[in-house]
Amino acid sequence: MTRIIDFALSKAKTTLMIAFMVIIAGSYARQEISIAASPNVQLPFISVSVYLDGASPSDTSRLIAKPLENKLMTVSGVKSISSRSTLSFARIFLEFEVGYDMDQALVDIKQSVEETKYELPREAEDPQISEYSEASFPVMNISIIGNSSIRQKVFYAKELKDKVECLEEILQANLSGAPEEVLEGVINKSRMESYEVTLSDIYYSVSNNNLIIPGGTQDTGKGSFNIKVPSIIESAQDVYSIPIKVTKDAIVTLGDIADIKRTFKDFTSYARINGQDAVTLEVQLRDGANSIDASYAIRDILNDYKKSLPENLEILVTQDDTLYSIDMVKELNGNIIAAVVLIMVLVIASMGFRVSMLVGLSIPFCFLFTYLIFFSLGMEINFLVMMGLLLGMGMLIDGAIVITEYADKKIGEGLSRAEGYKMASKRMFYPILASTGTTMAAFIPVMLWPGFTGQFMRYLPITVFTVLVGSLIYSLIMIPVLGSYLGQRDSALNKDEGRESIFKKLTEIYGTRISKFVKNPVETCLAVLSILLIIIMSYTYFGKGTIYFALVDPVEANVTIKARGNYSALETKEIVEEVEERFLQIQGLNSIYLSAGSRWWNSEADKIGGGFIEIAPASERENSGLEIMKLLSESVNDLPGIFVEIAPDLGGPSFDNPIELNLYGTSEYNVNNAADIVEAYMRTKITGLKNITSSKSYPSVEWSVEVDKQKAAQLGVSVADVGALVQMLTNGFKVGEYRPDDARDEVEIRARFPESDRTITGIQNLNVTTLEGLVPVSSFISVIPKENRQSVNRRDGKFTQQIGAATIDESKVSEKVIEIDNWLISADLGSGVTYKFTGMAEETEDVNNFMIAAGIMAVFIMLLMLLTQFNSFYQSFIILTSVTISFVGVLLGLLITGKPFSTTMTGLSIVTLAGIVVNNNIVLIDTFNKLREESPHLDHSNHIINACKQRLRPILLTSLTTVFGLLPLAMGVSLDIISRDVAIGSPIVDWWSNLAVSIVFGLAFSTFITLILTPAILALPYALRKDFKNFFKTTN
Repeated sequence: MTRIIDFALSKAKTTLMIAFMVIIAGSYARQEISIAASPNVQLPFISVSVYLDGASPSDTSRLIAKPLENKLMTVSGVKSISSRSTLSFARIFLEFEVGYDMDQALVDIKQSVEETKYELPREAEDPQISEYSEASFPVMNISIIGNSSIRQKVFYAKELKDKVECLEEILQANLSGAPEEVLEGVINKSRMESYEVTLSDIYYSVSNNNLIIPGGTQDTGKGSFNIKVPSIIESAQDVYSIPIKVTKDAIVTLGDIADIKRTFKDFTSYARINGQDAVTLEVQLRDGANSIDASYAIRDILNDYKKSLPENLEILVTQDDTLYSIDMVKELNGNIIAAVVLIMVLVIASMGFRVSMLVGLSIPFCFLFTYLIFFSLGMEINFLVMMGLLLGMGMLIDGAIVITEYADKKIGEGLSRAEGYKMASKRMFYPILASTGTTMAAFIPVMLWPGFTGQFMRYLPITVFTVLVGSLIYSLIMIPVLGSYLGQRDSALNKDEGRESIFKKLTEIYGTRISKFVKNPVETCLAVLSILLIIIMSYTYFGKGTIYFALVDPVEANVTIKARGNYSALETKEIVEEVEERFLQIQGLNSIYLSAGSRWWNSEADKIGGGFIEIAPASERENSGLEIMKLLSESVNDLPGIFVEIAPDLGGPSFDNPIELNLYGTSEYNVNNAADIVEAYMRTKITGLKNITSSKSYPSVEWSVEVDKQKAAQLGVSVADVGALVQMLTNGFKVGEYRPDDARDEVEIRARFPESDRTITGIQNLNVTTLEGLVPVSSFISVIPKENRQSVNRRDGKFTQQIGAATIDESKVSEKVIEIDNWLISADLGSGVTYKFTGMAEETEDVNNFMIAAGIMAVFIMLLMLLTQFNSFYQSFIILTSVTISFVGVLLGLLITGKPFSTTMTGLSIVTLAGIVVNNNIVLIDTFNKLREESPHLDHSNHIINACKQRLRPILLTSLTTVFGLLPLAMGVSLDIISRDVAIGSPIVDWWSNLAVSIVFGLAFSTFITLILTPAILALPYALRKDFKNFFKTTN
């Protein structure tokens, strides 16, 4: 394989031209590649929704949800099926295996739904199938606030909506806080009864006068004329003149019995921002659209549109998800440049300027190579890619350091620079291939990371892997060519300069100390083993617990407001305003957005409202984000009957609750009872929990209008007639639709009684026209209050309820899950009730299992590569001991810094270290083997000591470059050279400090112990052999 070096040198100009083309193409790719707000994670969810007007939760569950569940269970790839049935509505939620082809899943579900439609009630609307994706959720809220009428706000909001939806990246912008328009006819009940007009008369009159009647075309032979029969309602005046009753004495029009006006439907939801009523656009992206590009385009539109707004209105943008990611990418970019500076200072100080330039050129080459590959594959740049570049920076120059250091040694021995670099590349070809290959091998399993976390995090290992591929190309092909042209003519590392004297002194001191370890290998191994055991035992007693991802100081939080009872829309608004008033008293908030009601993607039991809170930038507040969250929670603790949950957005993969416990059973009563038992126990017996929630909806009161069907039939009255009358007392009876010129959508035409008549007791006062004349409705109906279930929940064919909770101390989630599980084992939850922890607990277990499997797989791949390189089990296992040592170093770092063990971040760092730390041993043992081969007559201890002394400098440099690249983040400092900013405890630091601490301490500790332990283990067989010989000589 070393022939590739000969070929590259023989075609040096071609090699340089190819490198130049990579740099040019990579620079172009860097300019053109898209920057994404976050990794593009495919959500394996599809929902099927069916509407059946007026159906109770029990009926929608029995008549709609169950037939669909039974059929959809047979669809391939389905992991679980859950359903939620509420008044008039059933939604079946399907979760597929992560990575399953969702296009095929959508086809299969559509086919299954079509096959099941005949089993559903005829009155039910067609099932609506929705595929979940990142585009299903708003990425930005645009609110219009000010001192004006709701109509003016809605007018400008709709105008802005049209402009925003014209952008190719935007799927839609939904209006929140804006009621739908309606043409309302307020019926005078006495007039209606005196004219003996029925609701059927009104309905059919409007329908028959709101038809498209094609008149056709008249061809006279001398011309052709279109004929029109005007019959479509175009204005409110057209509705006034519709005849609804014709007698021999008069014609009764709708205007004779009703006051008709164009208005809004009754408010069912409200939106408020920073203490003001608002009409809000919730902007959703198209699938695959770049959110950052969309954010910039929307802000350009807003800047122009603000010029046409009246002075009493203003536009406020909130919850722009792209701002956080843009800042993170920019800050990481600044940290990368800071790391380059730190690394180059170290390399120049150690190796001199000219040699360092050869090493330093590997950084832009590998980075641009990575950009080119990503651009070619259609991938985007996000903050995980930037972190991958930062993590890979210290590793990518390892090969260049080893080759330039060896080439310098040969140049010092009298070889020309061309010969020196050629020999160095060939001599170090297989060691570098093995060391870089083992590092890449550690990332191969992580690139296959399954689940949501894997989809989110895999950009990082893919980036590091690509960087290392570029580093192999540069160190093994480009370095010899560049060295032959630009390399030093005289040895740069063996001159008597200050930097070299330091390394000489260090090498001599190390050589003196290492000879003692080589002469006493057994004692050295036992001493190292004791140190490792002490660290492990210390962590067992003093460790700070386990977290799933990272402890990040939040910059925003989601708010959920719950209340139990029959609250009107106005009462709901008053509750929301009271919560808002408490929040406004807290200092350090940027915006507060709250709305009454809930969207389909976050509807929960007893939820009456919700929203989000954005925290002001760190420079504009005194308290930390977590402290502000605590103050917010305390401010609403004393609201009677109101439960306010504040869930900080900590970044990374999100879950409804850190602890999610699902209860299952065939009896709905038993499951609901078990939910009460578990919720009560968690509230009273388990300490350290907060935001305890239940999916069980508490019953509310509903009024049931019971019709005596036999009496009604005798009078010639149908149940439909009674239902229409009841609707006149509630939301109104829909009689038709029309499309005015100034509206985009159709406007409903509804008839209803005056507000003074719209009461529960008002039903008793209604009269209905029958064959016998006017008859009181009270003669054949009765109004009975009943308990009403708000929802019925099922999962995989069983009734289910979910209990959720968060912990006050985020590192105690696993501990609390174990505590709850221990109680559940012996708890009596009722017959047939089972349970399972899902959400973060399930994902944590999956990540733990994967990390263990990935670590074993990585070690196995590395073992195969080491056996291929060294053809020795013993030396291969010596090299792999550094993996265990690095793990202990990680625990030591967590102990010293007081950080918890992160299942994701720390686990990833351990797998990463497995590939990094073996490099030192590979180079060291390869040098030992080479010295032993060249001078077999010398004692083994001389070879071990000489190998250690020769490889001390490259081992220290390669380790220190990686450590220096991550040291600022490990110290809790973000060095952003581009912005000239030094931040302590920024979101970047919070996100990545656990990973940085683990790698810095793991690598530093492993390097230190390796320089002591590896020489001792190499000498161990010789010492044991010598001891056995002495033992047998003594016994004989």
